[in-house]
Amino acid sequence: MDILIRTDGVELTDKLHEAVVRKIGRVRQYAPRALRARVQLHRVRPNRSPDQFRALVHYEVPGNDLIAEHTAHEPVAAIDVVAEKIERRLRRRKTARLARRVREHRTQARRQSVARA
Repeated sequence: MDILIRTDGVELTDKLHEAVVRKIGRVRQYAPRALRARVQLHRVRPNRSPDQFRALVHYEVPGNDLIAEHTAHEPVAAIDVVAEKIERRLRRRKTARLARRVREHRTQARRQSVARA
């Protein structure tokens, strides 16, 4: 999976790059077929404020893509929250998919048992 990082008004240091790859890459376990993640780090305000930096993650998966956004006082803090949001949504999506698969399997088994009788 590719992780594309785009910054605007934020210097992409090695520490920040490593944090993005580690945080966004760990959600791969919930979407192994994901194509790529697009991460945008943007400085919203030039002066210090609680919502100075914005992180936007666009996670491209088969079906509907997932998008999460958060503003924080530091870019790493914004990435932390966005990674948690994406992870929660992917986990919910995977659980629903597995439940649907089990439900379909049970329905199919019932139809076969009725057809035999």
